[in-house]
Amino acid sequence: MKPTLPILLVAGLLTANVAEAKWQRLPTLKDRPLENGAKGMISTATLESTSGIGRSQALLSVDVTEGCTVAAGNSNAIINLGKPILISRSSFVNDGVEGRATLSGSADKKTWATLDEKVFTASDREITFAFAGIQAKYVRLDLVLSKGGSIRHFQMTGDEADRNYTVKQTADGKGGYPVNFAGIGGTRVIYASPKPLGGLDTAATFNKFSFPESEERYRTLIYDLGQLRILNEFGSIHSPRPVRFEVFSFDRLPESEDWRGRLAFDPAEFNTKVPVAAAEDPQGRGVIKAYPSDGSVKTRYLAMRWEPDFNPPAFETNGANIVGNGTVQPDRDGGGPGGNSDQSPIEGDNADQQAAQQDAIAGDPEPGPPNPADGQSGGQPGDGQSGQPGGGQSGQPGVGGQPGQGGQPGPISGNPFGGAPSLGGGGSNGPVSNGGK
Repeated sequence: MKPTLPILLVAGLLTANVAEAKWQRLPTLKDRPLENGAKGMISTATLESTSGIGRSQALLSVDVTEGCTVAAGNSNAIINLGKPILISRSSFVNDGVEGRATLSGSADKKTWATLDEKVFTASDREITFAFAGIQAKYVRLDLVLSKGGSIRHFQMTGDEADRNYTVKQTADGKGGYPVNFAGIGGTRVIYASPKPLGGLDTAATFNKFSFPESEERYRTLIYDLGQLRILNEFGSIHSPRPVRFEVFSFDRLPESEDWRGRLAFDPAEFNTKVPVAAAEDPQGRGVIKAYPSDGSVKTRYLAMRWEPDFNPPAFETNGANIVGNGTVQPDRDGGGPGGNSDQSPIEGDNADQQAAQQDAIAGDPEPGPPNPADGQSGGQPGDGQSGQPGGGQSGQPGVGGQPGQGGQPGPISGNPFGGAPSLGGGGSNGPVSNGGK
């Protein structure tokens, strides 16, 4: 007996629902900005001075859960970045603080330029400063507060990008220093469910996701670390609500193509998985950490899941810890997803891990052009200090920066990437040196 039309329609609807239940892979970001001032990773930044801020070293920590304490009244911190650096955005996560925050920059600590100012209440979670890109050697955060509390995950970003750095781990993952792979090493968010509010590109770029009210039980992010990594700590800062936190690893992510030929992930895969780490935040502090039961986890694909104990109007994740030991090294255009994976000493423990690593090697970016500092391709960009020569020895001018060795000093700090003004004025090319002709 042939099925009746109503039965066929019901079956078709059920099939459609199953297909819709799969998550579609997010477009992979080619590049991501790196934090300026994250101590122990790519920065030599130091705290020049602080007043009224407890545990102030957390301002430079790669651990997003570490917090500084601030009391009502006036407080401030001056960060020495070590050299002029282009910055265009800064933010911190607010735990109960109310008042006004002002961010300023300076080339010499004598003249300060206000970059942005925010007035906020204790319920405002993410405080973001956005401004035109500007070079500064010193950054000052001033707080005038009517109510004290804590601030976490203070970060500054500009033109430093993860494609120019690689993270190397030893075969056992114990060498080096703590590195937060959520922000470096080619890590990318490839799935987010339910679909976050706002622009996905911005959310994935800064690893800050705002999930809408939803009937789904979990808020989930899946990361591709770019290659096999050995990890020993996980955590997040998120909306201050009671939540259960779980972390899952996949030796090779079980994806399939949907009817449009796009990669998709079936969340039913979690039904047969056991988390490699889990923790609870019953008080709703908005901060949580979890550690692998076996001490460490080797994986390329990692999922983080938050289960609020009630369905909030929205649930935000403001930062993540995906921590392992390693060393960060400059590698011009050699970083990003899979960067230098062919040189990794980490070997897969099974066929799926080995296949995942081979996939990373197959997609390893080609080496970039020679570093201009060797004098083979013109002058190196200026270091942003007024009147200092660029590093190129061929006598050609730096790109938007200072002249090559032997030329006349440029008049004003330049932007090595082509044009944001320094605190001393507009960037400009120095004249061509005659010493390299």
